[in-house]
Amino acid sequence: MASPIAETWIYATMLIENEWGGKGTGFLVLRAISSESEHIFLATNKHVLHELPEKRQNATKIILHFNVRNQDGSISGQTAELPLIFEDGSKRWREHPDKDVDILCFDVTSLFVEYKQKIAHKWVDYSLFADQTKIKEFDITIGEEIVVIGYPLGFKQGTSNFPLLRSGIIATRIGETFEDEYLEPDGTKRKRVIRGFLIDGATIPGSSGSPVVLKPTIGRFVKGDIVMGFSPPLLLGIIAETRYAPIPISERDYILSFAGLGLAFDAETVKETIELFFK
Repeated sequence: MASPIAETWIYATMLIENEWGGKGTGFLVLRAISSESEHIFLATNKHVLHELPEKRQNATKIILHFNVRNQDGSISGQTAELPLIFEDGSKRWREHPDKDVDILCFDVTSLFVEYKQKIAHKWVDYSLFADQTKIKEFDITIGEEIVVIGYPLGFKQGTSNFPLLRSGIIATRIGETFEDEYLEPDGTKRKRVIRGFLIDGATIPGSSGSPVVLKPTIGRFVKGDIVMGFSPPLLLGIIAETRYAPIPISERDYILSFAGLGLAFDAETVKETIELFFK
């Protein structure tokens, strides 16, 4: 039996490149408009487009790296430039209004209209988002096994654009706020209260925008009982930051090294960002 991750998330994930050469990860979300209409969005981080708000406002394009299905059934990688301004002057993207929520979504519906059935893709909808109800229903807790799907260091698979899968665990309590200190560009620190959680999974640059998914394992403890069968590959959150730790190399000097921890924003913040397109 194939992994539910292989059947869904690796086809829902794309490599994003901004016009300044920076790269990150995004994933596809289908949002129904009516029984006959739907839009497709690509969720990622604000800083994947650019870390500076003024640069994001003036951005004109992104480059998407995706897969197409050839006539012989094989799959190969392809790229396409996606303009960020529609013909009517409106922007293709929305960003979460909270400055501390690093979430941005693109409307990529036109890409799928242009390529029709050629793109080898799948997407997720809100039914796979782990909101508070699902967190309680599936008893998702700290220590849960997770999978992160993306393009760390820009790596991809061979001549295709399939992402890499990395495993880890939820390192802090999920469904609650997380507090930390944030270093402003001017060097001052302030307290942040984040709707997210930490994962322990060797998160490294390029993982930004990667979906954090509940690992589909056979048999989980749910409210004290063992429940057999695959758990659904629910979207728990989206990676936004890699954490570093100072490693002393002498009495006075140190270097920064990866701490193996990544910050993920809750899945509900992605939904909130997509819903901005309909206000």
